[in-house]
Amino acid sequence: METVHGRAEGDGFTLVTDEDDDGELVARVSGTLDASHGPQLHQALLGALRQAPTRLVVDLSGVEYFGSAGVTALVWLSQHPEAAGKHVRVVATSRIVTGPLELTGLLQRLDVTGMPAESRPPTDPTGPAVPPSA
Repeated sequence: METVHGRAEGDGFTLVTDEDDDGELVARVSGTLDASHGPQLHQALLGALRQAPTRLVVDLSGVEYFGSAGVTALVWLSQHPEAAGKHVRVVATSRIVTGPLELTGLLQRLDVTGMPAESRPPTDPTGPAVPPSA
């Protein structure tokens, strides 16, 4: 059973929070996350972080454009003092989101799940090279 906790709307995005049966607070973000949405997105995510008992899931499955505001918001959220003692997980199901996360190195720094196969980083980037097939 899900309980809706809040809804934040910017000019181009919507964030809806609800608590799932596992006690996670899920912040579902949809729409466009570009530079003009940075401050509104920060405030909406901080509100969700404050509501989260111990785990916050930021579900970006509904995001249609993921620009610098989205990247900055995730870094800011993960480093915010109120995140201490809480686990933040990001759900990214498309290259729209995983592409910028990969380019900035955040795929390795954040707990990101739901990625398409082509977005998953190698398990050991320093592992042995695969010889070319004959």
